[in-house]
Amino acid sequence: MDDDLAHLAIIGALEEAEIDNLIPRRLFHVRDNPFETLNDAKFIKTFRLSKPMVLDLCNIVEPFIAAPSRTSSLDVLTALNFYGYGSYQLNVGQNMNTAISQPSVSRAICEVTDVLNRPEIFNRYVHFPRNMNELNQLRNE
Repeated sequence: MDDDLAHLAIIGALEEAEIDNLIPRRLFHVRDNPFETLNDAKFIKTFRLSKPMVLDLCNIVEPFIAAPSRTSSLDVLTALNFYGYGSYQLNVGQNMNTAISQPSVSRAICEVTDVLNRPEIFNRYVHFPRNMNELNQLRNE
């Protein structure tokens, strides 16, 4: 009788273990801080801007991102990486400097792009020549 109870307990424990193994576990990637881990040349190669320029851009973007669940610097770095490589969002998200899901990459790109296209930001940094003289002057520089 005791052996039967012991066998039932073992069978129950094995069944619970099998059920636990069927439940997919979330994987969390350890995210590096690119401001600390990348040297200046690698940072520029990855994000196409220097560290001080990215920090300035983060300060510009931050007030316009509504209730961020991630840091605005992560959103900016994700968007810059995507802009710079013109790559697939999944590859950008798997980058060890960002390590976020594809839907999060998509949201970050949309949010940062929307902020950069706001007239008060866009018009402050983007200037097109208004006539041929300005165009020729830019070409000669």
